[in-house]
Amino acid sequence: MTDLATSFRAILTGLRAAIAAHAVRDRVHEAVLVLVWGRIGRMANRFDALFARWRAGTLPKPRPSRAGKKRAPAPLSSPPPAAHPRLPRRRAWVVGIVGWQSAGFASQLQHRLDQPDLAPFLAAAPQAGRILRPLCHMLGIAQPPPLQLPPRPPRVRPPRPRSTRPRAEPTRPLSERRLRALIGRPRLPPVLFPARPGKGT
Repeated sequence: MTDLATSFRAILTGLRAAIAAHAVRDRVHEAVLVLVWGRIGRMANRFDALFARWRAGTLPKPRPSRAGKKRAPAPLSSPPPAAHPRLPRRRAWVVGIVGWQSAGFASQLQHRLDQPDLAPFLAAAPQAGRILRPLCHMLGIAQPPPLQLPPRPPRVRPPRPRSTRPRAEPTRPLSERRLRALIGRPRLPPVLFPARPGKGT
């Protein structure tokens, strides 16, 4: 069986060739495809170096995760970064743009990652997951068990403190009929009329 690094390099070389050929014809996505073409090349170089160190027994210690940590702000004197297109984030977006030419290489990579020789390499070099997981996402490949991260614990929100203020009763406007029933009909004061003189007076 071809070793993991050699087959990985061959698959990514073919994938980059398919992306480059499609970028020549697709002017709409040309800038994004050139960007991902370079990124996949860097992924291949990083994987080769990591695999070579694993074989030589000189692997560096995994860096601690920086998730949730704030980065230091850039100095005010530094120029603003140049604007460049961003890679899409949806799953299998490379296959969606390039088409069947990239789907074939995605299938080859899926088959290669399912081989049993991946597990001992990832156990010794978990840094490889930072290379393989983004690649699986952009190609729409299901991550094999050695690559899968443990599920994140659910976020527990603290209970809201109860208010000590008395709860006001809801008030409803009184209808005219109800208002009359409460206060009764208004009574007019009696009017004194002069007595009529009787007959014969």
